[in-house]
Amino acid sequence: MVFLIILDPVPMDLNNLKSESIVVLGGGFGGLSTVIALLANLGEIPIILIDQNERFLFKPFLYELLADELSLWEAAPKYSALASELGFIFVQDTVVEIDKLKGKISTLSKLEIKYSQLVISTGMITDYSGVEGLKDYAYGFSNLYDLGRIKELIARINCSSECKKPLVISGAGPTGVELACKISDLVNNRIQIYLVEKGKKVLQNCKSFNREKSIEALGKRNIKIYLEHVVKSVNLNYLELSSAYDQSKNIEMIDYFSLIWTAGLQPSSLNLLQPFLKGNKKIEVNEFLQINEFKNIFFVGDIAFDKLNRVPPSAQAAMQQGVVTAQNIISLRNGDKLRPFEFESLGEMLSLGIGHASITGYGITLAGSFAFEIRRLVYLMRMPGLAQSLKSTGSWLFSQKLINSLFFQYR
Repeated sequence: MVFLIILDPVPMDLNNLKSESIVVLGGGFGGLSTVIALLANLGEIPIILIDQNERFLFKPFLYELLADELSLWEAAPKYSALASELGFIFVQDTVVEIDKLKGKISTLSKLEIKYSQLVISTGMITDYSGVEGLKDYAYGFSNLYDLGRIKELIARINCSSECKKPLVISGAGPTGVELACKISDLVNNRIQIYLVEKGKKVLQNCKSFNREKSIEALGKRNIKIYLEHVVKSVNLNYLELSSAYDQSKNIEMIDYFSLIWTAGLQPSSLNLLQPFLKGNKKIEVNEFLQINEFKNIFFVGDIAFDKLNRVPPSAQAAMQQGVVTAQNIISLRNGDKLRPFEFESLGEMLSLGIGHASITGYGITLAGSFAFEIRRLVYLMRMPGLAQSLKSTGSWLFSQKLINSLFFQYR
């Protein structure tokens, strides 16, 4: 049986299901991977996915959506379509309370849902705290709303012949570097981009090959890099840069066009998760991705950390955690031994402007247009749901642009 819940009206009574359900909060990489792995191994147990958004977003494709290299349906399928295909219950709503003792959650629309096991994978959003003026004047880049705002920003640059002020991007991790290259191409180097990084080098935690190719890509564009600098404050007309190690030194006032902030994240459901959070705004879990006080609650993705087993805050880590969490839920229900999570790096891929990428892993190191096509193919094949994956991959395989790039560029 396939279940789908639309909140107005609700077609079934969630409080009277035949058995206590498994509830997953957050339909990002970790949450959806948990759901899919559970569906492959459980029979009649209701699996409920709750997310406040209408669509799942394959975040590595945000850059392709920004450049209109992919359509929205390819990178962000609706949860309702995935629920219909895969057979889980989808609730578009916001969870406002978790009653850990009674084993139930409450939502903004007054639903109360009991659970036998709970998976929390609500992800992270841009953190605008800590810098004066940031919340009022900076853009983020982590969801479809941010995407729309930055597309409007690019349109303003391209429609103005007098736009001379620099665009500032704070944070030279993967998001900042990929965004700088893509925007530079989309505005055809019409304005200078300042890439500001607190550390001593860009892509501090990335593979050396990808870092080299990224520095090369940045150098080919109208991008100026500020290492060991931070944005100290920002207002409508100016932002203040200072030394990362002594903010009273090397202060530079910049008359800027706009600021994109990629340098900090916080849990997206901050109030809901406050009782679980540690000082680093994350949730400390054990090797089984549980909190010790409540063994039927699991945490997956960027919000979780194990101080004895550090993993990167990446999509592939969240997906692997989702699979292990599903296995541990089944083991918990059967009284079997749980499996500790161990991250296995499958490689690293970066988008470096329109039609170009860099890849390290999968047995190869490759950069350029062919790397871009491989990156897209690998990600399309990972889209959730067989129908969505086949549809997206088929669209890529039979695109005229791909055929031209593979067969005619070297004639």
